[in-house]
Amino acid sequence: MKTVLRSIAAPILGYATIVIGALVFQDAIFGRVTHESSLAAIVIGGGLTAVACVLAGYVVAIVAPKQPIWHAAPLVLWLGIETTLLHLEGNSPLWFDVMAGGSNIVGVIIGVYIWLRVHPRVVAAQV
Repeated sequence: MKTVLRSIAAPILGYATIVIGALVFQDAIFGRVTHESSLAAIVIGGGLTAVACVLAGYVVAIVAPKQPIWHAAPLVLWLGIETTLLHLEGNSPLWFDVMAGGSNIVGVIIGVYIWLRVHPRVVAAQV
């Protein structure tokens, strides 16, 4: 039962980390970053949001350390779906949505990878 709860909580907490990070890094600092924002706002706000995604991947791995990449998979899938839905709304060009969604997905994977590199004994003990 504990494993099931961890498997459910990991992607949810990871997504919450992304949402909080985006609110702080984009909305609070820049007042909302869009494709019409200044280049500095896009680069800094997008970069900091990608950092929040790295942290989200790390959170997923902390919550569900057994096979953390599989626990991050629902989060990565959701980010892909969310990016597609946001693009279909037609508020931003494809290049912007691909860069934003892609960097978020890569950030989550990097976060899990960092956790795996920092905690190799935990992973080795599970095999």
